[in-house]
Amino acid sequence: MADIETTTVNEAKYHALSRAGDFELSIDATGSDGPTPNEVLVADYASCYSFACRAGANRQLDIDLGKIEAEAEADLDESEDLAAIRFNLHVEADLDSDEIDDVIELGKKICHVHAAMRESLYADVEITPNAF
Repeated sequence: MADIETTTVNEAKYHALSRAGDFELSIDATGSDGPTPNEVLVADYASCYSFACRAGANRQLDIDLGKIEAEAEADLDESEDLAAIRFNLHVEADLDSDEIDDVIELGKKICHVHAAMRESLYADVEITPNAF
């Protein structure tokens, strides 16, 4: 049994409803009925990274970062694939430059999405025809 299971239903065009546990997320490739897949990925990465920074700062540096606001931006290439992602984390805590460097490195070390951002994690895909 898998550790994570989700279901995504795409009935027409480029809109899908994804379910993860009790939660539902509307995703639309055109951005008209929900965020695009790239927007969801960037937001998920920023969320996970901010959680990782908080956990690392708390556990390894004994620093409470307080409120964190992550501004994320991404560049797309000519095929509309993600080409670059940048974060600007605004934290409530007063950090010196060494602490800032440490928090950034801990975020990279702990963030699950950061660890997943590699080609070797492509999905294995099977197709079941005549399913409906």
